[in-house]
Amino acid sequence: MLDRKLDWDIHYVSNNVPCSECGKVEKIFPDYICDAHTDGMNKYGHPEFQLVIDYGSQEVCRLLNTMGLRVRNGEKFSGGDQVSGLYEDCKVQLREVTDCDGKPILRLVIPDRQNRLPEQSEAPFNYQMLATALLYTGEK
Repeated sequence: MLDRKLDWDIHYVSNNVPCSECGKVEKIFPDYICDAHTDGMNKYGHPEFQLVIDYGSQEVCRLLNTMGLRVRNGEKFSGGDQVSGLYEDCKVQLREVTDCDGKPILRLVIPDRQNRLPEQSEAPFNYQMLATALLYTGEK
């Protein structure tokens, strides 16, 4: 039988979501933005994944866990890759960015409803171009 246990964590920091450790509630991000990322892909020799469009914890975790499972099953990803299979109607682009500590990570960049990438899109989708640290300031 296959071991279905996930051996990585997901950190989900979002407006109005209490911290699981201290209970503090923040409102630090622009609307519909979060900082959700994996912690544990390094055991597979792979960069961590990040998602900044806040579709809610369930969908965010589904996307990040799906990417983690694909890595665990042997796939390798890098910046610039177009990932199929996360959504039926579009591919998700991976972009190499740095986290708040300056470590390289792969951000899942989701096109808007017109299938436009952040450079041609409006808020909140254009926020996917921001450096991770800028997400925490609410600056554009």
